[in-house]
Formats: sequence, C-alpha cells, structure tokens
Amino acid sequence: MSLDQRTIAVTQISAAAACNALAALRLAVTEALTLGISSEEIQEILALAKDIQQQPISHVTHMIDQLFREQKKKTHEQSAHCDCGGHHA
Repeated sequence: MSLDQRTIAVTQISAAAACNALAALRLAVTEALTLGISSEEIQEILALAKDIQQQPISHVTHMIDQLFREQKKKTHEQSAHCDCGGHHA
C-alpha cells in the first residue's frame, strides 16, 4: 500500500496528538504546513483526535477484548477433544 504525503501528514498529526507526543506533533504539524495543509485543516484534525482521546480507556479495553474473543471464535476448530465448552454437532 502506498500513501500520499498528505495522508501521511494527517495520520502523523492524529497519532501524535492521540499519544500526547509533543515533539512528534510539532514535527508533524511543521511538515503538514510545508505540504500546504492549512492551519484550519490542522485544527480540525486535532479536534477529531482530541475527541477520540476523551473516550474512557475502559471502553477501548472492552472493545479490544471483544474483538479478540470474536477472532478466537473464528479461528477455533471445535473437535470432540477440545475443552472450549462449546456445543459440538
């Protein structure tokens, strides 16, 4: 997969803001401005990242746990000898 410079800059800003990585955020914003991304667009990107950042971490943990359980169910092949407790046909 190949991403254009604008997409990379937006992703870097979002990731740096979400992680509170201030040095990386400074660099990403500077690069975005150099690429011609307006300060208004950057402010919008930051607003979205901050909105996401406000979600309680317990919700994130719950969702990840659920995704892992779903993935395990998809990859598990039930047999007469497994201990999964699932209903076997």
